[in-house]
Amino acid sequence: MARNGRPPLGLQLSDEERTELRSRLNSRKGATDEKFRIRIILALAGGESSRVIAERMKTTAQTISKWRRRLRRSGWRDWGTPRAQAAVVA
Repeated sequence: MARNGRPPLGLQLSDEERTELRSRLNSRKGATDEKFRIRIILALAGGESSRVIAERMKTTAQTISKWRRRLRRSGWRDWGTPRAQAAVVA
């Protein structure tokens, strides 16, 4: 089958990072939006394309691409930080 679009760019996670992410995902008290992002991270680390991830998660490929870019820019640990908390105090 022919492939459309760019090939997925691999995401490397250490075993420690995978363990921490899976622990957060399985936590009963985790926020739904954080769990959504964790599922994206783990899928990207598994080498899946944005389209496949988007179909499975019932979202758009653009959403997956947005989080892929944010991950590359700031790492996954900063994803849960609300923008209001990240504001610079003048």
